[in-house]
Amino acid sequence: MTSELGLSYDASSVRSAPVHSARPTSALGQHPAPVWRPSSVSLRSTHSLPLSTPPTHTRLSRPVLQLTTPPATPSRRENSAARGASLERTPGASISLVRRTPSLTRRPPSPASSPSTTSTPSPTLYRPPHARLSTSPSSTGNLSWTNTSRSPSPTLSRPRPQQQQPLLEVHGDSFCGVFTLLGSKCAVKRYSGASARGLSNPQSSRQVSSRLLDRLETARPRSVLLMFGAVDFAINYLWQLKARGAEAVGPDEWVKKVITDYATFLSARIVPLARKLGMRIYISGVLPPVIEDCYLEAVADKYISKNSTTVDLLPLVETAHPHDLATRTTMIRRYNSMLASYCRQCADCLTFVDIGRDLVDMRDPLYRVASDFRDPQDVTNIHLLWETTLPFWMRALPPLAPFAPQMASAPALSRLDESLARFKSEKRERLKIKRLSWGPVGVGG
Repeated sequence: MTSELGLSYDASSVRSAPVHSARPTSALGQHPAPVWRPSSVSLRSTHSLPLSTPPTHTRLSRPVLQLTTPPATPSRRENSAARGASLERTPGASISLVRRTPSLTRRPPSPASSPSTTSTPSPTLYRPPHARLSTSPSSTGNLSWTNTSRSPSPTLSRPRPQQQQPLLEVHGDSFCGVFTLLGSKCAVKRYSGASARGLSNPQSSRQVSSRLLDRLETARPRSVLLMFGAVDFAINYLWQLKARGAEAVGPDEWVKKVITDYATFLSARIVPLARKLGMRIYISGVLPPVIEDCYLEAVADKYISKNSTTVDLLPLVETAHPHDLATRTTMIRRYNSMLASYCRQCADCLTFVDIGRDLVDMRDPLYRVASDFRDPQDVTNIHLLWETTLPFWMRALPPLAPFAPQMASAPALSRLDESLARFKSEKRERLKIKRLSWGPVGVGG
């Protein structure tokens, strides 16, 4: 039967617990304490303490916990206290005793001057000083350490910086990219090309709904913004007009289809999950259209993939239903009104958010988006400028509203101006490379 000892990480206590009458008195003047030693234990002059005694001339095949000498020499009273603590019995932890020369040096003996009966432990098993007081993953079981006279490492006592939790998690199509300007305050999950109708379609190739729900169930954010629907009106409506001809759906019917499919998804998947986990879901309305009629055909060519359909696409001038700016503006206004009404029915977890009224020029008979929010260089860009629309989003969303006044400060406005200047410069270079030249194509041209 092997005696089991609990170790305290204190080099002086190790020196003050030799085998009785088997070695001289320690250099500190303490008489060695009697410790029972089994006959099978081999004496080693190594500085590492293996958790179990391997056979002679056998390489250690398990982790070795290396104990180093503390930087300061403890007092005689501390030696006695530490030695008493080190003799506590701890189940499952056995050690081999160590023969040491009575030297006061704190530097481990070099391999050349210390004969060892076993090979040197692998360097990959080395544990840094700040981690040596933690439990060793040895096969002999967990090692429970007793109190030590050594002060804790500053690395262990220093609290770890906690990762900042986002104030808002945003899921949506490419229009939600504006929130990336806020950095860690928002967790942005973009699904480029995702539509509101596709969320309720189990056969959708993008499987956005599955990815969205998996994320919400795993992360469980308290505040979520869903931004879907822009693709349905800016791209998909034009596609079905060009692809289906006379069988295409008109403006009123298209609005009903989009709101029905989106509300079905929200009612079946989002609302139950939000109520279960206590989430507040903000539902974004669709932003007003920015493409003039004469550039609509170019927009269709730009955003509609030719590989996504095997049918010939009609020119917009030959389609069966209207698609002018006034029609598209009316469609989006009607859709947003119906979506807001739906959110009021689930007011315990859904909140409708819309900044469209803040972006349009009320003096314009067609309520066009003001020039401050449109891309001045690319007339086929369906997206609004991030830097100029961000302050409106922050005021409209309660999780971000406390930071809205900061956006009006001079440093914040300066950073937004710099970001916008970089975007315009990069956009000019991209357009120069593509050598785009826009002509009067589409309705009215």
